Order: sequence, then C-alpha cells, then structure tokens
Amino acid sequence: MREILAIFKGLYITLKHNLKNIFKNQFTIQYPDIKRRLPQRARWALRLQRHEDGTERCIACQLCAAICPSEAIYIEGDENPIDNPIGKGQRYAAVWIWDAGRCLYCGFCVEACPDEVIIMSDVYEMASPSRESMVWDKNKLFVPIGVKPKQAWMGFYRNINQIDVNPVSLPKEIHQKEEEVYAREKKERKRFYENKKFMFLEDENFINSK
Repeated sequence: MREILAIFKGLYITLKHNLKNIFKNQFTIQYPDIKRRLPQRARWALRLQRHEDGTERCIACQLCAAICPSEAIYIEGDENPIDNPIGKGQRYAAVWIWDAGRCLYCGFCVEACPDEVIIMSDVYEMASPSRESMVWDKNKLFVPIGVKPKQAWMGFYRNINQIDVNPVSLPKEIHQKEEEVYAREKKERKRFYENKKFMFLEDENFINSK
C-alpha cells in the first residue's frame, strides 16, 4: 500500500508542475539563427593576437605548449627575418597548431603567455565530423589585421591602454556587469510575450524585429 501511495504522490507532483507550466509562455532562443551573447569570461576557441601594426605577437617561447596538460598546442620557432620581419622579437612561430579536440579549455596557456598573445574567445561552434578539421593552424588562429589587441588575466579581458584597471577587482566588476545585463534580459522577456515580438541580444542591447 505504501508503494502505491508513493507512486500516486510522484504522479501528483509531476501533474502539478505540468499544469503550472503548460500555460506559460516559455522563452526560447531560435538557435542557430539567433545566438545569445556569451559572458566575457567565456573560455572557448583560442585566438592569437597581433601587434597594432599587424605583426605577430608570438615570440615562439613555447611556454604555452609546455604548460598545456593535454598537449593540444604545438609550436615550431624560427629566426625572425630582418628584411621582412614577421614579429618584433628575435624569433617567431613558423608553425602554430592548436588541437581543439584535445583542448581542455583550462586557460593555462593564456596565463603562461608572457606577451599576451593567446586569448580565449566566445567562438564555441567547433563541432566537426572529422578530427582533421579540429586542428587549427596559424591562418585560422590569428585575428585579422586591424583588430585591437586585448590583455588577459585568468580569462578576463580588457583593453591594453586601460592600464589603470586593477586585475584583482576586474572579475567582480565583470560579474556585476553580467548580472545587470541578465536582469535587463529578464524584463525584456516579459515584454517579448506581451508584444509578440522576436528579441535577441547583440552587443548588450536588445533588438526587436517583427
């Protein structure tokens, strides 16, 4: 008898929640057409930065490859040509390979890099049917020429020229900023159902489209 009562109790709880939520309008992101903005602390695909003049920042010290626990980074250094320098150091990375399939996304390479070449981006769509396509080389890793470099502490990014920012307090500041964004999002969700409009995040602002 006790077992039967337990079964009916479980069915009652399930039915109660179903009736409570079945008439609610659920907010759903229409992925992949619409993508939600990720937090600044997101740790996904690696990207390699350049100097502001477009030259490569990497000096091929291989500290990132040495600290990587999954051996997902492989680098071959070479002498930087004087007549046509690729970077500003004596050496540059002739080969820079990152295996996204082996990477743990721990961020150790970002912390170990002395020239802040490596940053972790918000690019998370890396699924592939083949392992070969999960291996990224320099051409895919380096950011385009003209992209402003960033400085990283433990995955928290800021502009290089903002040297007055305290790295210890930066994570808290970013966390508070994210909470404010999500608080606005919660309010916008309510208006989404009232106005029957489509909404999505782009650069921290909500954009409505009929």
